[in-house]
Amino acid sequence: MREDRGVAGNRKGLRGAARAFGMSLGLFCAAAFFCTVPAAFAAEQPAKVVVVDPAHGGGDPGVKLSDELAEKDVTLAIAKLVQKDLASAPRLKVRLTRAEDRNLSAADRIKFAREAKADFLLSLHINAGFGRTASGYEFYFPGFSSAATGTNTSADILKDMAKNKHLNDSVRFAQILQKNLESVFPRKSRWLREAPVPVLEGLGVPAVVLELGFATNTDDRKRISSEETWKAIARALARSFKESF
Repeated sequence: MREDRGVAGNRKGLRGAARAFGMSLGLFCAAAFFCTVPAAFAAEQPAKVVVVDPAHGGGDPGVKLSDELAEKDVTLAIAKLVQKDLASAPRLKVRLTRAEDRNLSAADRIKFAREAKADFLLSLHINAGFGRTASGYEFYFPGFSSAATGTNTSADILKDMAKNKHLNDSVRFAQILQKNLESVFPRKSRWLREAPVPVLEGLGVPAVVLELGFATNTDDRKRISSEETWKAIARALARSFKESF
């Protein structure tokens, strides 16, 4: 009888061990599944298309920084640096509305962004005016007044929701960019301003205009004429896109 009980006990122990092994194997497989599926899902996501728009170009130089340097030159140089900095970013694809010194209308820029299926548009400019004391960088966006149609049809409500989301995404990006530009232009932010912006009108995606400084201010003009500053601005822009997307 003792031997029979021992055999029975061994069989019971083996069955328990088998069950435990089966449960462990099941948990391992489940963990492996949930760990690999999100990674595979993330790998399948298409890259976000960011359109960087260097203002002016060709016969339109924009504001002059010196006899040899104009706004169109600075904005193009920075845009190219951003594209280079993000060339290896797996989740981002940077397109430039112009990659050379050529004429480009606001309508051409909007058409380019639409055809590129842009997820975001950033237009680069240099400011001027408001007297010689005005300085610093600032952001422009179409504003809250353009966000709502004021009608109550289902289609218009959906449009309003999309516009509000674009507006919120634009403000969020401006906040991130302001943080990253602080090291380039300490305490120089003039923050976000609402105004009609031709290059953003009817675009239908989150978008911001960045005015990099005032050509009419001696200190600003000197700083934004420096190639080292262009590189620092480009790094801040690239970092902001990575944090946003």
